[in-house]
Amino acid sequence: MTPFDVSVGISPRQSFESWGSFVAQLEAEGVQRVWVIDSQLAMKDVYAGLVVAALNTSRIGLGTGVTNAVTRHPTVTANAIAAVAEISHGRAILGLGAGDSALYGVGLKPQKVAEVEEAIDFFRSHIDQSVPIYLAVSQERMCQLAGRKADGAIVMGPAQPDMVRQQVKWIEAGLRAAERGRSLFEIGLMATTAGEVEDVRSWASTQARLLSHHKGLPESLARFQSEIQRSAETYDYTEHLSTHAEHSGAVSDDLVRALAVVGTPEECASRLRELQRTGIDALIFPLAGRNRAERWRKLRDEVLSQIIV
Repeated sequence: MTPFDVSVGISPRQSFESWGSFVAQLEAEGVQRVWVIDSQLAMKDVYAGLVVAALNTSRIGLGTGVTNAVTRHPTVTANAIAAVAEISHGRAILGLGAGDSALYGVGLKPQKVAEVEEAIDFFRSHIDQSVPIYLAVSQERMCQLAGRKADGAIVMGPAQPDMVRQQVKWIEAGLRAAERGRSLFEIGLMATTAGEVEDVRSWASTQARLLSHHKGLPESLARFQSEIQRSAETYDYTEHLSTHAEHSGAVSDDLVRALAVVGTPEECASRLRELQRTGIDALIFPLAGRNRAERWRKLRDEVLSQIIV
């Protein structure tokens, strides 16, 4: 059966008490792992959240989704993830990326691929080998780095099979270069899913901004080139991850539908099945805004129940 994960941040308005109850609900309702967003200007502290989650659960995997090696020095991260691993009895996962909102929000730029590789090497030497390292990837060189050095990849791509297939090929090229087996490596795809366009417009505006950094777009997205560029130019990091962000208006309904999985339960299940056939191993579903537990149940019962294999 394809595993299902959840990506979620801890809103400044949410208490850690209610957060602990929420993660316990996710565990009870079959979520395999929860990836907790590390964005210090938009969310509560990721490691405090992971510790609270560990103390309120017994099975669910607990990952940073994702952290970076700039706003948190690698020695600080190594210390923190070791604590989560101990408290959770081995359920911790280090999700690492080049940095996005956490860096842009303080006037810094994401790390270069070589810098991320150096960070991975450091963590390999300074954290327990039982803590897997997953790398958030999108473009070719980062995908290849994941294949060469990480235990898994979190593919931050739009819900377009042509692009995801290419990203999987880049990861597999990295695996071959390092003479590593595909069976021991996991590829998870971030698959934002909703019944209505407005429910995911904000997320789509963030995804469009990220796509503006790509040297080339797949055929399925080429017609949106100018719209994607406009999204990047109007993006406001002070409203990053906000479901009410004004910059959300920069993306059209058509672009939202291209980037996210939107439609009836049957339409969403069909698109997710198509994405499963690209070579991925797991699906990760972001949950934002209010009533996240209820929306997870609706997604699980109405959509995911149709694609379990």
